[in-house]
Amino acid sequence: MERNSNIPIRNIYYMLSYAYQTLNLSEYKHIGTEKFKNVKDLYAEILSIGIPVLIRGGLIKDYICVEESSTVIKGKIDINSSIKENALEDKKLVVIYDEFSEDILLNQIIKATLVFLSHSAKIKQKTRRLFYGFLPYFAEVSDIEMNLQLWKNVQYNRQNIRYQFIIDVCRYLFEELLLDENSTYQFMKQVQDEQRLSALYEKFIYSFFKRETDYLVSRPQIQWNVDDGFIKALPIMQTDIVLQKGNKTLIVDTKFYSENMVARFEGGASKQKSGNLYQIFTYVNNWNKKSTEIVGGMLLYGRTTALNQPNHMYNIKGNEIFVLSLDLNQDFNGIKADLFAYAIQFFK
Repeated sequence: MERNSNIPIRNIYYMLSYAYQTLNLSEYKHIGTEKFKNVKDLYAEILSIGIPVLIRGGLIKDYICVEESSTVIKGKIDINSSIKENALEDKKLVVIYDEFSEDILLNQIIKATLVFLSHSAKIKQKTRRLFYGFLPYFAEVSDIEMNLQLWKNVQYNRQNIRYQFIIDVCRYLFEELLLDENSTYQFMKQVQDEQRLSALYEKFIYSFFKRETDYLVSRPQIQWNVDDGFIKALPIMQTDIVLQKGNKTLIVDTKFYSENMVARFEGGASKQKSGNLYQIFTYVNNWNKKSTEIVGGMLLYGRTTALNQPNHMYNIKGNEIFVLSLDLNQDFNGIKADLFAYAIQFFK
């Protein structure tokens, strides 16, 4: 069984820096010069800096639906509830109204994280006390039970996008602490690590090309090139990254797996994963290209510890398809050099 290389903590910091522009703020600058023994300490340090930044900017508010018994009529009157709760006997009515409040999911997640961390023996005592000291700022926010389902209900918009980095790091740290390495959850932890790093890997690659190159970088959906216009029930083709320069377009799909190549039997020849190859080939062939446009595809894997790694270029129906792996377990300057070189292979 292959596995993903253990990514140095410093490189996870750099990946976060690219994926989340927030980490480039002056408040976070010293983190890049510190040495952390494990990723938990890195995440905890980020939260110890980032949460006060949110507090200073003012906790975000939104309208929430409130239902209560009241002698004051406001909003809508719920007659059925008023009767069921015998509110009329106390000369009250059950009213439903919208209230502009800090008691929203984003603040609830941060508060629940602070409560969890301030009692966790896996966090340094000094840091636990610091997190506990932030709780009074969330006095108007409800207490909720910490669980991984919370993040599925999070939605971002222009008003609350400044929360995204901190909310994501809250999840990263909670998963690290929840799935203890010595527990029966070891396999589950490996799966969670792979999923988390996969999302971070995609964001990092996209942001790297956006910041470090002069390519036009986007992530559009590709429409199916059907003959009769009928596309009902066809899956959405959502690209990870599209690089464009001149008359050339490179569609990049990032992959972060425990296995990058497969063999039919032990000791057999390693082959490309057919599903991934079909996917990038489909993207390239359905791209609505102009008459002089040259379109290529790239599968960019995070390298594992296996001996055989993807490092191939194919010409299929006149299109170049690159299948490559990026070594994240090297000095970050090496990572940057590899990414530049991979793109230049197509855009040369």
